[in-house]
Amino acid sequence: MNKSLIAFFSIAALSAAIIALQDVKAYEIFASGEEEYGKVVMIVGDYLDIKDIGRMESLYRLAGNSRVALINNRQPGKADAAKSKLIIGSGKKLELDADMVSEGRRESLTGSLVYTGINRIKDRNADSEYKKYIGYIGDAINKKGGTACYIGNADAEKPNKSSMLIAADSSGEIDSGETEDAIIEDAAFPGGKRTDYDRLAELYKQYLPASSFIVIETGDMERLEAFKGSMSEEAWQSCKQDVLERIDGFVKKIVSYGGFKTLVFISTYPSKSNAEAGNKLTPIVVYEGREGVLYSNNTRRSGIILNTDIADYVLCKLGYLTECAVEELDKKASLNALRYMDMSILRTSVLRTPVLTYYAVSVIAVLGILFGAAVFLGKKAGHFWSGFGIITAYTMLSIPIAFLLIPASYTDWGSAEYSVLTAAASAVLSILLHLTLRNRLKVILAICLLLQAGLAADILTGGELIKKSVLGYDPIIGARFYGIGNEYAGMFIGISLMVFGCVSELRGRRCGKAAAAAYFSFCTLLLGLTSLGANFGGAVAGVFGYLLAYFLVFDIKFNRRNIFTGALILGSAAAALFIADSLGLARQSHMGALIKDTRANGVGVITSVISRKISMNLRLMRYTIWTKVLLCIIGAISIMFYKPVKQMFYIFNRYKYLKYSWMSIAASAAAGFAVNDSGIVVAATAMIFMAFTMLIMCIGEGKAV
Repeated sequence: MNKSLIAFFSIAALSAAIIALQDVKAYEIFASGEEEYGKVVMIVGDYLDIKDIGRMESLYRLAGNSRVALINNRQPGKADAAKSKLIIGSGKKLELDADMVSEGRRESLTGSLVYTGINRIKDRNADSEYKKYIGYIGDAINKKGGTACYIGNADAEKPNKSSMLIAADSSGEIDSGETEDAIIEDAAFPGGKRTDYDRLAELYKQYLPASSFIVIETGDMERLEAFKGSMSEEAWQSCKQDVLERIDGFVKKIVSYGGFKTLVFISTYPSKSNAEAGNKLTPIVVYEGREGVLYSNNTRRSGIILNTDIADYVLCKLGYLTECAVEELDKKASLNALRYMDMSILRTSVLRTPVLTYYAVSVIAVLGILFGAAVFLGKKAGHFWSGFGIITAYTMLSIPIAFLLIPASYTDWGSAEYSVLTAAASAVLSILLHLTLRNRLKVILAICLLLQAGLAADILTGGELIKKSVLGYDPIIGARFYGIGNEYAGMFIGISLMVFGCVSELRGRRCGKAAAAAYFSFCTLLLGLTSLGANFGGAVAGVFGYLLAYFLVFDIKFNRRNIFTGALILGSAAAALFIADSLGLARQSHMGALIKDTRANGVGVITSVISRKISMNLRLMRYTIWTKVLLCIIGAISIMFYKPVKQMFYIFNRYKYLKYSWMSIAASAAAGFAVNDSGIVVAATAMIFMAFTMLIMCIGEGKAV
C-alpha cells in the first residue's frame, strides 16, 4: 500500500520540480534589464476607456511610443471612483465611503496640503489588516527624502479632492501643490465651472523643480459625469469631446515642457455607462519613449494589471523600490493590440452570464426529462426515443467542448445566437460519434477525451482558448486571470475520472498501478501547478477523487493505517506546493501570494481570506444557477436508487469501474465544495459528467425485479 501511494505522488513531485525549475529560468530572463529612475508625473483623467484614447490626437500618438495596459478596478464592497484613488495610493484593497470624498486644505505653517477626510478613512478601515498601508506612496516618498505634489481638483456639486489620496502620506499630507487656483467659470459647461488647463500647466512648471512625484487631476470628466443625468445624450457627447480635446492639449503641453523621467496618464475608474455595459477595464499609458505593454505577475496577462499593482510600480519608477509586480514588455502596435484584447474580453464577459444560464437551464431540463424517462419508462421508451435521449445527453456533455473551441469573442453575436451555434455543433458531434462508434462507453470516452485533450493542450500552451471561453475566467470580474477556472476545473475532474473508468470497462480489467499513478499525477499537475492550471482548490478536490478511485480499483483496504498514510502524503504534497510557491520556485499563484501577504501583515490576512471565501460561497449558493444544477443532479440520482427498485444497483453491478468513477466524482465534488471559494461551481460542473453518464447507461436499460 505505501509503495502504491508513494508512487502516486513521486511522479507528480518530479514533474513539478522540472517544470518549476524551467519556469524559474524563464522568469529570470523575463525580468532582467536595467532601469533608470527620475521624476514621475501622473495625469488623472477618469471615466475614460481605451477607445477614448483614439479620440485624443496627442495622447494617441504618445501612446504609440509608450507602455500601455488595462487596469482591473476591482474593489471591496460598493465600487466608487474615489475608492479607486485610495487603492492606487495604498496598493491594497481598502474601504472608503461617499462622505469621505472631502476637501483639501493648506497648512498655514508648512504650506503643505492636507486631505481632511484622512482620519475618517482610517476609522473606516480600523479592522482591516491593511490599515497601515493608508498613505503608502506618500510615506515611502517621505522616507526616501522625496517630495510629493498635487495639482487640481474634481469639485462638482460637492468638493472632490480624492486624487490627493494617490500621493498623500498616512497623515493625509502632501508636501506641496494647489487645489483651488486651477478652476475658471464657464457658463457653457455643466455646473458652470471647469478646469483652467493653461493655469494647470503653469502650476506644473512652478512645482516641477522641487517635486519627485506630481499628481495632476484634470477633473472635468468627473464634473461631466456628475451632471450626465440632467443632459441629453447628444449634448453630453459634445461636451465630452470638448473635454477630451482640452485634456489632450494639456497632455501635449506637459510633454513639450518635459522635466520628467516618466509620464503616466491614467483613468482610475470607468464611467457609469461603461460599467453598466460591463466595460470596466480602464487604460494606463506610461510614456518613457519606448513602445510596449505592461505585464503583471499577479494577472500573468500581457496588457492587464491590477489597481493594487500601481503603487509599487510608481515607487520603482522613482527608484524607491527595487522590484514590483509590474514588468515592461516591448511590443509593436501595442495600443491596437490592447484595443482588440479589450473588445475580446468585453464580448466574452457580456455573453458569459446569459450563455451559462442557458446551458445550466438546459442541463436541468434535460436531466429532469431524461431521468424521468429512465426511471418511469426504462425499456418501454422505445428504440427511437431511447436513441434521441442518449444523443441529447451526449450533446449536454459535448457543449463544453464547443465553448472551448468556439470563442465567444470572434464575432459580434448575441447570447442566443452563440448558444444555438454551440448547441448545434455539439449535437452534430454527438450524432457523428453515435453513428460511428455505436457503443455508449466508447462515445462517452471519446467526448471526455476530446475535452480533456483540449483543456490539457491549452493549459500547456498558455491557456488562450480558456481565456476566450465563457466557461473560463473573466478579467473584468477579476477573481482569476490565469490557469484553469472553477467551471473547467470541475469538468476536468469529472472527465479525467470518467476516462479512467471507461478505459477500464472497455479493457475488461483494471490498468496497472504505475499507469494509474502516472495518469492521476499528470491530471493533478495540470490542475494545481502554478505554472499550469494554478487552481489549488481544484487540485485538492481532484486528488480526493483520484485517491478514492485508486483505493477502489486496486482493492486497497480503508483501514486506519492506509488512510493515515494517504493523508500524510497528501499533506506533504500540499506543504511542498505551499513552500515552492511562497519561495518563488515558480510563478506565484494565489496561495503563494497569500503566504507572502501573511508574512507581511500577520495572521489577520488568513482569517480575512477565510471569512471572504465563506461569504462568497454562501452568496454563490443563494444566487448562482449552479446551485440549482447541483440540487437537480443530487435529487435525480437519489430518486433512481428508489424507483424503480434496484435499477441503480443493477447498473452498478454491471459497470463496476464506472461505479468507482462515479463515486470518486462525488467525493471530488464534496471536497471541491469544501475547499474552494466557488465550491458550488466546482461541485456542480464535476457532477454533470457523473449525472449524464449515469443517465446514458440507464436509458433503455432495465431488469425485471
